[in-house]
Amino acid sequence: MKKILFFFVLLTLTACILTTGVSAEEKALPFSDVSEKSWYYDAAREAYEQGLMKGKSDSVFDPGGNVTRAEFVTVLMRMSGDEAPESGSDYKDVKPANWFYSAVCWANASGIVNGYEDHTFRPNANIKRSEMATLIDRFVSYKSYTLGDDETAAASFPDVKGTEWFAASVENLRQSGLFKGNDKGEFRPNAYATRAETATLFTRLAEKIRESESDLRLPKITINTETGRDVESKEEYILCDFTLKSADGRNVETSEVKIRGRGNTAWRVDKKSYKLKFPEKVCLMDETVGDTKAKDWTLLACHFDKSLIRNFVGYKMASVLDGIEWTPYAEMVEVYLNGEYRGVYMLSEQVEVNKKRVNIDDSTTEDKIGFLLELDFWSAGTYNVDYFKTNGFKYTIKNDFRDEEQAEAVRYHLDTVYNVICEGDFDKIKECVDLDSAIDMYLVNEVYKNIDVGSGSFYMYFKKPQGKLYFGPVWDLDGALGRTTRASDAEGLWAGHVINGNNKYTGDANIWFAALMSNKEFRDLVAERWTEIKDPLLNVIDESLVPVYENIDLYEKNFETWPILKSYQSGETNFPTCKAHIDYVKKWTEDRIAWLDSYFTSDTFADNYPADRSKTHLSADGPTDLIEDHDKWVLPEWAKDIPLVQNYFDRIYDMCEEHLEDGRICFDLGGRVTFTPENFSRVVLGEYMGLDTSRYEFVFDMDEFENYKSEYGGQGDGYGVADRFTVCIHDKVTGESSAYDRIIFNVTKRLSLNPKFGA
Repeated sequence: MKKILFFFVLLTLTACILTTGVSAEEKALPFSDVSEKSWYYDAAREAYEQGLMKGKSDSVFDPGGNVTRAEFVTVLMRMSGDEAPESGSDYKDVKPANWFYSAVCWANASGIVNGYEDHTFRPNANIKRSEMATLIDRFVSYKSYTLGDDETAAASFPDVKGTEWFAASVENLRQSGLFKGNDKGEFRPNAYATRAETATLFTRLAEKIRESESDLRLPKITINTETGRDVESKEEYILCDFTLKSADGRNVETSEVKIRGRGNTAWRVDKKSYKLKFPEKVCLMDETVGDTKAKDWTLLACHFDKSLIRNFVGYKMASVLDGIEWTPYAEMVEVYLNGEYRGVYMLSEQVEVNKKRVNIDDSTTEDKIGFLLELDFWSAGTYNVDYFKTNGFKYTIKNDFRDEEQAEAVRYHLDTVYNVICEGDFDKIKECVDLDSAIDMYLVNEVYKNIDVGSGSFYMYFKKPQGKLYFGPVWDLDGALGRTTRASDAEGLWAGHVINGNNKYTGDANIWFAALMSNKEFRDLVAERWTEIKDPLLNVIDESLVPVYENIDLYEKNFETWPILKSYQSGETNFPTCKAHIDYVKKWTEDRIAWLDSYFTSDTFADNYPADRSKTHLSADGPTDLIEDHDKWVLPEWAKDIPLVQNYFDRIYDMCEEHLEDGRICFDLGGRVTFTPENFSRVVLGEYMGLDTSRYEFVFDMDEFENYKSEYGGQGDGYGVADRFTVCIHDKVTGESSAYDRIIFNVTKRLSLNPKFGA
């Protein structure tokens, strides 16, 4: 793959274009056929001095001579600043010994030339103006330059018909003012380009590029993939070249960058989000913000958010709360992929264990490691390696290093901390919870009214074995700040306690916040902290939106490429413009802060906070004995007596008998399988719990099982049909089995394999 060096040929060239006050002696060229009075003199001088064009000999420039196809792509390659490749052409008439071989290889690999149907390039053929326009247009797209429209551009050329193969390229360059036409307003597509015209064209192009680069109101990111195609996978990386340019002088240019897609629901839409992995640690942010060099960065499409700025504003708000140890840096940018404008994105640091990010030790050589956890409905992979489940919720393990024994110890400690919170002894809570991060994360999520706060993208971490639980950082706020219908009211509690009109818990709240908020001493600290941060939160809204409103035309431009303003995305209120959506976010957030201010300072919050949150699994029945050994992750003694298969079984039993209002758990068999013990094991044990079903299986009372099949047809077609099965889990490797017990299952046949709780 080519390595982009960017020697700044263009910037050096354009700095001197059309200069005045330079003496004739300084302007002198060695060419006898180029007069200082010639209309093309300045262009020829700059093209020569910057090494773009040479003379036909030491003393002859030959301004009226024609330019060959080989000469033209050679000038383009010199202008690009790209390194000359050693191979990359299979044209029959282009050989490694040819002087133009590298330039043709470069142009071919960059998609600038395609050659002819007979697999020739015809390097010595004179280039026509139509061909020249096409190659320049492709070059501009390849380099992701934005030339803009020129108000003084010539009118449409009468000798260029819209049906001709070169018409689109000619029109693009006409609108930019690059091509002016002759005295009759003609383009002359079949005329050969002269060397004087070529020199003038390239100096004019350089000036256009300089102007476009000076108008970097939003940082511009250019990505060219190795394949030349879009990113097609969120699992497999492909190589790309990466460039970031900004008005503050940042100029990051590197190759061998890996890129893949990212997101769950977000990956299904047309405007994709991406993860970038650099070969070395790199800082992409403004240096005044800080040095946060890292290999992993994200480009978030924010496609479901028609304001585009909810993540951006939300991260800025969290960044002023020092109780949260780290908040991702975020910046709005324009993205070009393989020469195509892809819209306004948010450049962000990736949530990961890193000294400059979530600063915990996850060394592969020491047992004293911390763990970064994500409460996430989408958790998948290998159970107790990639994720675990407890209290009815999945937690993804975000460390690069962990083993099954450590993961099991983390799960038990997480349970213990939760039980301590539910027990309500505040002195003990302070021993196992970092209150500063818990309070600030609660408050900012209460402001956000984020619909995902209780189900996904919610991060917590332990810095050391059996240590305090820290909360943060914030992440993924597309569904926050009033976006969706069910959370559009700026009033009402949310993050720690969600009650609907029937005084029923709706399931959106976060179980950790719900448990903490049941403690009056914690609420007192919340109220005290609120008085300190409410004004900074309001200020950051205004400050962060200033550059957004200044560049509102660029945000509106995003929706020219992705015309979704009038379409239904996910329960949001529709407005006709992006600015209207941004106005809504600003007004909603201000109203939200005003309502919370009145509530957090009220007697109701202090003394009469609603206490009925039974569905948040508030229970102190489990162990609350904290392990004081911080040398390594260990299982408590009481946990070691529980057989592994019995442990798995108990989790299912607990979900059915304790955590669900009607005492049942519903699994979908997927609409494509027969109801059998094997398929039941595959869905419940394999797809839901992440167990290896070649090792673990359900064992049923088969008489009971066959009776069920006889009554309901054996296909799982009984929607809402529930029954009790006598069942255990069996380990086929060790022969160990759990105890038999009777559990209520609700068996359905639908399209989704995701588990659904309740009736």
